[in-house]
Amino acid sequence: MTGLHGKVALITGAGRRGGIGEAIAYRLAREGCHIAIADLLEPPKDPLHPGTGSQDEMDAIAEAIRDLGVQCLTIPVDVTQEDQVQAMVGRIKETWGRLDILVNNAGTIVAPAPVVAMDPSAWRKTLEVNATGTFLCTKYALPLMMQGGKGGRIVNISSIAAERPRPYMSAYAASKAAIIALTQAVAQEVAPFGITVNAILPGDIDTPMKQWGFSLEAQIRERPREAIIENLVARIPVGRLGRPEDVATVVAFLASEEAEFITGQAIRVTGGRELT
Repeated sequence: MTGLHGKVALITGAGRRGGIGEAIAYRLAREGCHIAIADLLEPPKDPLHPGTGSQDEMDAIAEAIRDLGVQCLTIPVDVTQEDQVQAMVGRIKETWGRLDILVNNAGTIVAPAPVVAMDPSAWRKTLEVNATGTFLCTKYALPLMMQGGKGGRIVNISSIAAERPRPYMSAYAASKAAIIALTQAVAQEVAPFGITVNAILPGDIDTPMKQWGFSLEAQIRERPREAIIENLVARIPVGRLGRPEDVATVVAFLASEEAEFITGQAIRVTGGRELT
């Protein structure tokens, strides 16, 4: 991809091994970007929460990124807390004095359930992390991105659930749909500054969060976990689960110079899953 060498990229939700954020960080680092990875680093409090990265995982990811010949900054952050988001952007400004790429990848699913049985706190937490977190990171990253006068790229990680919601996932689907609407509105606001804003809608990507979901579904349905996975893969035209690298490739393209005329889009990375 052209135009990425020497750029500074911030990826939230990138402190967990095997996740989409890690793959994005590695891909942009291989393209020559300096990387800031941020994550909550909070262990799950109960089995109905998929968890986040850990300090050890984040440190290992950062070390691997530095081995690629670029700089890497690690930042523990709760993207729902305005002061922490401001501090995160402040550290990037102090370190590099610029921000060219923001990838809003931090996301969660909390206690999925039928609406009639859903705990309102689970609804609020899901919306706060996925939608409000994306808003806050965008709000405070934009001034630093704008001050360089050279444009920038924002890539928001939504989900195919925004367009194809499933039962028990109403909070998650609503939050991911909000990300698409936010993407389209902000894209119009910042286009005069040379900044593009796009969303990616991953399908069934093989990550720790997805594997957690398989285990939870198997427990609820009282079916073998392998049968749940086999049934899902049978409905994906390309015949496999997605890989985090599949999403990272699209992020790298959208962050590059080749994508300067693409903005306000919601791009599916699903292996054709929605077609079935």
